[in-house]
Parts: sequence; C-alpha cells; structure tokens
Amino acid sequence: MVQIIHPEVGLNLAIFAMLFALLSTELMAASAILLKYRESERKVFRYLVPIWEVTGTFFVFYVVNLEALIPSALPLIAYSFISYILLFLILYVLRNASIISAEYIWKNRKINRRFLYSIYAIITFVLGAMILVIYTAFISGRGIDYSRMTFSLSAFASFLPDDGFIIGSAILLFGFGSIFYGLDVRRFLPPVVIIAGMAIAGVSFVYLGNLNNPYALAVPVILTVLVPVLWLSGKTRAIVQNKIVFQGFLAVSVFFLAYSQYPDLMGKSLNILGLLNNNAMQTQVFYTTVIGGIILLLLTLMYFDVAFRKGERNRDQQSESAD
Repeated sequence: MVQIIHPEVGLNLAIFAMLFALLSTELMAASAILLKYRESERKVFRYLVPIWEVTGTFFVFYVVNLEALIPSALPLIAYSFISYILLFLILYVLRNASIISAEYIWKNRKINRRFLYSIYAIITFVLGAMILVIYTAFISGRGIDYSRMTFSLSAFASFLPDDGFIIGSAILLFGFGSIFYGLDVRRFLPPVVIIAGMAIAGVSFVYLGNLNNPYALAVPVILTVLVPVLWLSGKTRAIVQNKIVFQGFLAVSVFFLAYSQYPDLMGKSLNILGLLNNNAMQTQVFYTTVIGGIILLLLTLMYFDVAFRKGERNRDQQSESAD
C-alpha cells in the first residue's frame, strides 16, 4: 500500500535531500584533494567555492523549516548531541577559515595552498561523518535515549548496521567523486567502488529496522546504478558528468531513501506525524517555504551556471597562456 506523504514533511525531506546532495559533492571533493591534489587543482577547485557557499544557505534553510515543522526536534538534537554540536561548530569555523585562506589570503612556504586545502578536506570528512552519525541514529534509534535526551556513541557503534551504513555511504561517495569531477582513473574502478558501497550501505539500511515503504528503494538503486552505466559509455558520459544533473540524481535518491522510512523514526519507536506543530503558523511557513524554496532553487541554478562557466573560461585561459 502506497503511503501518501504529509506535504509539509515531504517539503522538509526535499530540502534535506538537496542539502545532502550539495554536502556530498564536498565530501567527494575532499577525497579527490587528499588522493589526487594536482589533478584536483585543475578539475575540483573551481567548483569548491560555489558549492561551499550554497551548502551553507541550504543548511540554514533546512534548519528554519525543521524548526517550524517540528519545534521539539531541535531541542532533542541540541541536548542529545550537545558535545558533538560544539565540536561541529568549532570544526566548521576552522573549515571555513581554511578554504577562505586557501582562496583569498596570502600564504607562505609553510602554510601554503595545499596545506590549507588538506586541512579543509580532513575537516570536511569529520563533519560529514558526524552528520551521518546523527542521521543514522535517528533512523535506527540506537544510542539515543529520547526521554533523557542523551546519546551514547558506544551503543550506536555496537549496532553493526549503523557502522555499515556510514562506511558504505563513504565508499559510495568515493566512487561517485571520480565521476562527478571527471578524475583520471581506471575505467572500471568507479563502477566497482559504487556497487560495493551501495551493497554495504543498502543492506545496512534495510537492517536499521525502520523500513516502511521498501518499494521506494527502487528509485535510489536504479539511479545509483545508472550513474556508472552512463559514465562507462562515451556517448552518455557528458550527461552524468553535468554537475546539475548529477546533483539532481543524488537529491532524488536521498529523498526516496528517506521516504522509505516514513512516517517512523528511531526503529519505529517514534512516529514523526505525532511531532508536527499542526497550527496556523506551520501552514503559513509551508507556503512561505514553497515560494522561498522555488526562488532559492532558481537562484542557485543561475549561480552555479555563472560560477561554473566562469571556472571553465578561467581554465581555458590558463591553458592558452601555458601554450
């Protein structure tokens, strides 16, 4: 039986999906910087600042919408993960400082651009892992004491599906990174890595204990497999390497992955519909978010188009001057 999603919950999931798609491209960039720095200078760096700027905007947009939809959600997250949030904020500031310094501030021999970008990449990995831990904990419910608003990392990590989902997701994004940024790798390496990551994360996701709409998993599975299939063919490679198309695939996959759990959280011990605000203000915020979301999405697409085209022109000019 198809469960019709609550429109305001659906909108929140859509914003989260776009946020996660943007964040994922930064995680892909981080792996490229650490493993293929010289190639990243030509193929990755020109995308970092546009993506970094828009990711912060979508993060604020999501938090504001979540606060209006489920007022009790943010206190639960804040109290349960207080130490992690404090660490997250400190690292977030350091991450921003490193990329700003790498791009715009004078460097010397010891603190050079490579050093700063390596710091950015390492911190980005840590922040991504922390976000995945919080997200996975709310799905499985392991480690979270809802009544006391506390979180135990040891209880979380002792549940193997939690670990498998995070590890599998990291492997999956590593495989995606070579395709998204067009890195020079062996032809069959990305498909093998992607399939391995999808298998580990997929099996773990099913065993997190919250699956209500299993048919929804068909969408992320199909799109995930479609990415390396399109990439393997020279005729269709340009389609999947288009940054907007790729992020669209990723956002749709994340949305249906989250929908497969709807309407429950924490191993089916918490129904999300029972947490909704359900007042007039929530309805007004919904309409405002729809209008604001459309405007934000259009402006984001325009910004990406301008920024990416500028990056391409700068790269062409550098190539011509080198010749």
